[in-house]
Amino acid sequence: MFGALTSVVTVVTGFIPVGVAQVLITLPIAFLAAGNRMRSAIAATVAASVVALIAGGPFAVVTLLVLVGVGMLVGYAERRWGRNAVLVVFAGAVPLGLAVAAFAVGMLLLFEQSRILLLDSLAASMQGTLRAFQAAGAGQEFVDTFTRTIDFLVDYWWLWIGGAAVAGIVGSALLSFGIFRTIALRTRWSSPPIEWPATAAEPAPLPVRLSSVTYRYPGAATDALADIDLTIAAGEFVAVVGANGSGKSTLARVLAGLDPTTGLVDRPGDVGLGAPGGTALVFQHPESHILGRTVAEDVRWGLVDGDIDVDGLLARVGLGGLADRPTEDLSGGQLQRLTLAAALARRPALLIADEITAMVDDASRAALLGLLAGIARDGTAVVLVTHVEGEAATARRVVHLERGRLVPAPAPATRAVSAATPPIVAHPILEIRDVTHTYAARTPWAHTALRDVSLTVGRGEGVLVVGANGSGKSTLAWVLAGLHRPTTGTCTLNGTPTADRRGDIGLVFQQARLQLQRPTVAEEICDVAGLDYIDRPYVAAVLHRVGLGAHLVDRAVDTLSGGEMRRIAVAAQLTRAPRVLVLDEPLAGLDDTGRHDLVALLGYLRATEHMTIVVISHDLHGMEAVCSRTVVLDGGTIVDDRTVAA
Repeated sequence: MFGALTSVVTVVTGFIPVGVAQVLITLPIAFLAAGNRMRSAIAATVAASVVALIAGGPFAVVTLLVLVGVGMLVGYAERRWGRNAVLVVFAGAVPLGLAVAAFAVGMLLLFEQSRILLLDSLAASMQGTLRAFQAAGAGQEFVDTFTRTIDFLVDYWWLWIGGAAVAGIVGSALLSFGIFRTIALRTRWSSPPIEWPATAAEPAPLPVRLSSVTYRYPGAATDALADIDLTIAAGEFVAVVGANGSGKSTLARVLAGLDPTTGLVDRPGDVGLGAPGGTALVFQHPESHILGRTVAEDVRWGLVDGDIDVDGLLARVGLGGLADRPTEDLSGGQLQRLTLAAALARRPALLIADEITAMVDDASRAALLGLLAGIARDGTAVVLVTHVEGEAATARRVVHLERGRLVPAPAPATRAVSAATPPIVAHPILEIRDVTHTYAARTPWAHTALRDVSLTVGRGEGVLVVGANGSGKSTLAWVLAGLHRPTTGTCTLNGTPTADRRGDIGLVFQQARLQLQRPTVAEEICDVAGLDYIDRPYVAAVLHRVGLGAHLVDRAVDTLSGGEMRRIAVAAQLTRAPRVLVLDEPLAGLDDTGRHDLVALLGYLRATEHMTIVVISHDLHGMEAVCSRTVVLDGGTIVDDRTVAA
């Protein structure tokens, strides 16, 4: 991206008759150099040079290379020397300018005819200017001085051309540094410490006592929380359990500093949200937390204290050895663990974890729960928001919510689940042959997610794809849905590449919020269905199909719980009547009722409508009612293809 931006700016500024505009070429490379990503800067330079050669010729390439050198100097100086970088930029720009001057003078000496043509053109132009001054009444003294100037420029061409090159490079470097530093300070590129709101004292969020706390979202007809009385002390491990929409996340936000509509929240000092020693809140949507370009940078983001054991924190949450991995390469489960590591880097007094186990495998889930228990033993109060009673058992105290109110623990519900059966006749519909997919292929940071994967799925079949975080499950889902065209190999639906038949394969993302693009539920469903108007009765019927009530028709997407978002994403995809439905972690964030309803719906689609279902999931409970076959991924390769679901 930076290479493309650099080359485009190079070509565009070639048509702008203002030399200072070319300083813009230095900025993209300066940002890469400031981020200590020299390999990226070199790769961007090579890519930009190729484009510049095609679009602007050799002169554009030479200009680009010179200004890239200026950009690297500016970026590295800013990162390494900070306030004293201007002196470093000046000191580095002088030898660079001398090198450019020597190159320019040497080329003119080597190509004599070009030099003669250049100087003759200059002399003729200045003679024309002189005649214009004479016509305007210029005196003889002025004419003689102007003539001597022309003779000097022609005789000592090497002096003024070399001097202009040095002055131009130094001036460009200083101007580029000024522009870059202004932008860098505004964007906080180097991750300086965040200035938290001034408080009378250090953060002191504990103990916190809620008395008759009620909260109602603006425009809502009912309270999200009602008459909550709750106290949390230092070192406690408290689990908050309830169905989707019961108010768990709202309670977490009140504990994190959200002012209640009525009632009292009493704590000894400031809540210190995000501040060291204060309150850390980890949301159920990890993508909303990620700020750094690499894992290590995200952990350090906004912290003053440089003495942070990043490798130790990452190892503690199960991300050991990934410090230099770009955050965009992480799976959903890895992102959740990264957000927890970033929270722990602040050594909080209160840690609020909202559904942080929703996207991780069983082993990682157990490890995270053990980690939270250990954090509580070390003196940090931990509030775990979850809909899974089994996870709540690790806490010292469990708080149950129902429709925004505290209630006694409900009796455990048991439901009989019948195992799914394979199709009587398995007509192949979806075929993968020797698929390998590499992100950022042919670049220094290439990452292969799938290796030589072959798989055949029949019409009406239910396939469960399992594997640890980072095993390639989500990449396989995107390849199946046609959103990724494989680097090598083929993925076809009835013989046609899935990338050319995207409407025939529905995909529900692992992060359902990223899939919901419209502000309200009705607009989202009608848009995906292809309607150019809002049909509320139709939307209500679609919601009923996935176990949601008509009261959500006009609800804003951002006010939904994670489980509600997931079911709406499923409902929207079903409006297109896909041949194949691919679901990435469909049970994440769903309570028992929501899980049962979704599993029943998927089983119905298989049995009655003969829809092919591919489920990517860590959570196997209930999937035996949908999937009759299990595929195991490990390291991007299929290591097991069973005929019976796990």
